[in-house]
Amino acid sequence: MICNKNAVDYSLYLVTDSSMLPPNTSLYSQIEAGLKNGVTVVQVREKDSDTGAFIDEAVRIKELCTKYQVPLMINDRVDVAMAIDADGVHVGQDDMPIPMVRKLLGPDKIIGWSVGKVEEVETLAYWGPEMVDYIGVGTVFPTETKKNTKIPMGPRGVARILTALEDNKAEWCRTVAIGGLHPTNIERVLYQSFSQNGKRSLDGIAVVSDIMAAPDAGAATKRLQGLLKQNAYHFIPPCSVEKSDLSLHSKIKTVISNVNDKAPLIHHITNKVHQNFGANVTLSLGSSPIMSEIESEAQDLAELPHAALLLNTGSVAPVQMVKTAIAAYNKVKKPIVFDPVGYSATETRLLLNNTLLSHGQFTCIKGNIGEILSLANMSKNKMKGVDSGDHIVDKKYLALATKTVAYNFRTVAVCTGEDDFIADGTFGGEYKLGHGLNKHSLDDVPCLRVENGPIPIMGQITASGCSLGTTIACFLGGYDSRISVFETVTAAVMLYKSAGFKAASLCQGTASFQVHLVDTLYNLFQENSPETWTAKVSVV
Repeated sequence: MICNKNAVDYSLYLVTDSSMLPPNTSLYSQIEAGLKNGVTVVQVREKDSDTGAFIDEAVRIKELCTKYQVPLMINDRVDVAMAIDADGVHVGQDDMPIPMVRKLLGPDKIIGWSVGKVEEVETLAYWGPEMVDYIGVGTVFPTETKKNTKIPMGPRGVARILTALEDNKAEWCRTVAIGGLHPTNIERVLYQSFSQNGKRSLDGIAVVSDIMAAPDAGAATKRLQGLLKQNAYHFIPPCSVEKSDLSLHSKIKTVISNVNDKAPLIHHITNKVHQNFGANVTLSLGSSPIMSEIESEAQDLAELPHAALLLNTGSVAPVQMVKTAIAAYNKVKKPIVFDPVGYSATETRLLLNNTLLSHGQFTCIKGNIGEILSLANMSKNKMKGVDSGDHIVDKKYLALATKTVAYNFRTVAVCTGEDDFIADGTFGGEYKLGHGLNKHSLDDVPCLRVENGPIPIMGQITASGCSLGTTIACFLGGYDSRISVFETVTAAVMLYKSAGFKAASLCQGTASFQVHLVDTLYNLFQENSPETWTAKVSVV
């Protein structure tokens, strides 16, 4: 053994594939470039090699790994691992059973196991620490490097495995995420993947193509190591003021002034019922609306100054277009507000919304009572259509559901209803390999309650909830780092709640309510006197 198997650094785990080597490189040269620049474990996975050729290649790679004091793992082939005295073996669910592998290799070798189900975690916990040393958790995203791949689990699937390890007290077992991991998504996977108690995060990531197929494998490895070491994911610029003596009203004034000065572009991918109303709300708030479902222009729109994306799944835009838009806004660190309309009302909506949630990082997730309860996995009844449902739910339970969504998706979550709840689960964008959430737990998520009494007519017009999403997007479009995202979203919710209350007192019915709502939003925004607003905020 090169090192104590209990002290292995799994942070950057390289899996080989000689089929993707660039011109003028070799398996040996790519691995050495990786080892020189930060690869911490090497797994030789050459599925199509004959045994003799596999052993010859593995012997040379073992010498290289020994030189750099990095463990060498062999994929599947226990015979090859034993023949060359490799540091360990990684096996899948359909390979040689783990107890047999341990019997052949003895107690000192490293054994890794591919895991994608909670039941498999329960099995390894039952076996105890003598069997499996680490697990490859995946497949996280679709990948071309393995045939017959499992259904991608996304970061929430990884989190379920990490939670299962905690629940089953398998504290000895290390974790490496694998499958479709690249510089474009590694940060958010590390940021979003943690156990429910906050005590466990991933110990590393496994990559193939980003090193094996890289024309400059050394530079590619350095880039990957840089992502692993920065310990924070800032999907929009971080708040530069940790604590401010300004009152909430002063902060709201600053937010509104920012929006007025910057005139944000709000890119709506929204339902057809909402489009016209949403555009008018956007204009009333000093911003510019664009309703675009054109995939080829998503990146151009995202790169415009002060752009923000409102994604609303009430009507289903082409899924690939939506994915492209999410990736575009994440790439340039611009805000995304996600409204998962009718989140679990049908199997189709559940699949769509979960697919999108897995595909990106969202600045704010907004939903009605039914949607937030379903997102938090706290709903006692199946959703009926896209409406919130008029069922009475305990306010403390709603606050907990909102905190859970914020915590699970590392976002600012908003639950709308008679009272609105806002929770901040971002924790400053922090993540750290192997260290969980630095002792942060669900109990540490701050949550606010915004009250303004019942406004029944608000629920009797179309797109009223959707247009709160527009309001939040406008305010985030004007975001600067002097005011936190949490405070910015709170300002938007308070404005919308206050405008709805006043419009309800002026209207003659539902049609005039819509007119008065837009008028009131415009007037309150232009006046910028939040101390006169009727909505009140309290800490939950």
